[in-house]
Amino acid sequence: MAIVVNTNIQSIKVQNNLNSVTDAMNQAMERMTTGLKINSAADDAAGLVISKGIEVQTRGTQVAKSNAQSGINLLQTAEGNLAVMQDNFMRIRDLTLQAMNGGQTEEQLAAMQEEATARLAEIDRIATGAKFNTFDLFGGATHDGADEKVTLQIGTGSDSATNTLEISDVFNDAHVSTLTGQAAFTSSFVGTDLAAMQDQLDQLDVAITEISSRRGTIGAVSNRLSSAMEQLDTQYENLSAANSRIKDADIATESSNYTQNSILQQASAALLVQANQQPNIALSLI
Repeated sequence: MAIVVNTNIQSIKVQNNLNSVTDAMNQAMERMTTGLKINSAADDAAGLVISKGIEVQTRGTQVAKSNAQSGINLLQTAEGNLAVMQDNFMRIRDLTLQAMNGGQTEEQLAAMQEEATARLAEIDRIATGAKFNTFDLFGGATHDGADEKVTLQIGTGSDSATNTLEISDVFNDAHVSTLTGQAAFTSSFVGTDLAAMQDQLDQLDVAITEISSRRGTIGAVSNRLSSAMEQLDTQYENLSAANSRIKDADIATESSNYTQNSILQQASAALLVQANQQPNIALSLI
């Protein structure tokens, strides 16, 4: 090997190695401090793209789960109001049966009729005023009286067939006239013959059955939403595990890399001193 002064090849090689191990050591330090294997696109361009795609899905599953939980809360609120309305109808039915029994005085019939009328007014009040947030559950400004539907976004995509759930037959108008099928239903006992009260009883049964049907739908949809939430939890877990394998740093591995490169850095620094001294041998030849 030629002895030269202007170009110290060994020194250049050692400097390159020193820079290389220093960069590797700094990268290991960065990964240990952030906990991430990918801190910039330069670390793993393909991995970054995949990781961000998975992250979009994981965030979407959390939002979808929140939507499903909101749907359950909506249904629970609706059922609570329907249960109160149904209790009122059942009490009116009891009063109607009592009024149909002979031997009642006019004052007694009037008292029962007053209670029944008050309960009918309360049912209409609930139907008008029941809300979830600002959504009118059974009536009011947001309802047109029939075929009311609510669509819940319980998936992470745009395909409605697999990402949405439509709730129908629950939020239709629930005023007395709609539930009984009579435009002007009243509970009239005073001066009312038996046949008329029997008709009232039949109409009350229609209302009670309609509410039971709605509550049954609520139960079925609530169970489906609970199942969807379980599926979203499983999906979130699996996606998070996949994303972790791509972007999270293995601290044990990075610690080992840091130690190895730290030793190499110190060795390279010491050898660089020796390499820089090699051109001095030329002085012995002069």
